[in-house]
Amino acid sequence: MEKTKILHQLMFAPYRYAWAEENGTKHEWCLISIELNGIMLRLTDFHKYIGAVRGSRHAYYLDNDSVRRACNFLTYALFIHHSRYKVDRITDIPFQSAVDYMNEYSRTKNYTGNYPSRQSVEKERNAVCHFMKNIGNKRSDYKTHYYVKKVLVKESAKNKSPVRKRTIKTIWEYEIDATYLSDEPNNLIRDIPQKAIPIILRAIRREAPDLLFGALLQLFAGLREGEAVNVRRANSIYYGGIRYVKENGKFTSFEVDLTKEYLLRSDGKTTGNIKRERTQAVYPIFLDAIQEAYEAHLKLVNADDIEPEAPMFVNMYRSSKTGKKMALSKQSYCKRIKEIMFNTVVPELLKSDDRELKTYGMLLNENNWGLHAFRHWFTVQLVLNGEDLDGIAFWRGDTSLQTAYTYLQNKGEIMKKYQKANDIVANKIINRILMEGF
Repeated sequence: MEKTKILHQLMFAPYRYAWAEENGTKHEWCLISIELNGIMLRLTDFHKYIGAVRGSRHAYYLDNDSVRRACNFLTYALFIHHSRYKVDRITDIPFQSAVDYMNEYSRTKNYTGNYPSRQSVEKERNAVCHFMKNIGNKRSDYKTHYYVKKVLVKESAKNKSPVRKRTIKTIWEYEIDATYLSDEPNNLIRDIPQKAIPIILRAIRREAPDLLFGALLQLFAGLREGEAVNVRRANSIYYGGIRYVKENGKFTSFEVDLTKEYLLRSDGKTTGNIKRERTQAVYPIFLDAIQEAYEAHLKLVNADDIEPEAPMFVNMYRSSKTGKKMALSKQSYCKRIKEIMFNTVVPELLKSDDRELKTYGMLLNENNWGLHAFRHWFTVQLVLNGEDLDGIAFWRGDTSLQTAYTYLQNKGEIMKKYQKANDIVANKIINRILMEGF
């Protein structure tokens, strides 16, 4: 009885560890620990079985979310249901436990009273199946179950171009069936009507002027949220945060250095991740607007009041070591923008006499919304401005052309939906908003 009680108090939990070299290069690792009532007992090496093989020198690909999902599964099989499966080692975890776990996961409602979305179920299954696959050569039933297998799919022939070499996309097939019970399998709103862009930008400028430039980097250069908070000022100790060319007082190019992740905070905490290391340029039609926003942003925070890493975006808290403002985290950035969207923008949209804006407000009020919608809007502008497959992939900073192909497949609908307002939004309204003053 006492052993059963202790087992129910034990759990596997992620343990994140980050450090930086003297040159600022950031390293981050997510290990798997065993905790008893929130107190870590010891670290394990189970993280080496996380994720799909990506052809790197490591036998695994580490992803923090995958580590968390694997921890949940291990807790389920080894601790919570130890009496059912009689398992003491991960190499003895039976296939049936993975099936049972996925069935229970897909049928368990979250704190909002909803079943997990289709995307959540697929990600959970991905993590569990790859974990089982990776420990396969140490399992007695490895030849009986494949857990997950690789299917290589080449890009479509119509995507061929002499300019860029096509990559081969890997598709995975899973032995465990997935169950989708969510009433709203696709309840994430990505589209932003062109008419809504001025309303959103005005709200951000009014409520959080220090974040406006970040939102514009997402809208004008397609940066992801974690990449936006990795942007550094030009005077950072890590050379090359921002590069631009000016002719006759006007930007002719503006680039953000995302070629390497640096630790931007003296307390050792990470800000966000760069999904693909690169130098990302602002799309040419937005150069006037980005110049106005960039020059105004630099005036908001005194350069002497931030740490030498010179993050572009800082929070209100000061470092206990340096006494200066520290880099803003991705979580804080997303939280503040989403609060503005739902506390300020949505009520304004719902009061609008414009049918399209009111409908958009209702959609936001009843569904989920994330900042990745800014990157989606940016891609739509690329389509509207006539970019081809390679152009879209280049400006988005993608290695695969699959996303660009998806947008071009729907080009007719996109053109029909957005073309009328495109020139106005891109070249007039946004510039006017930025010139109204901060």
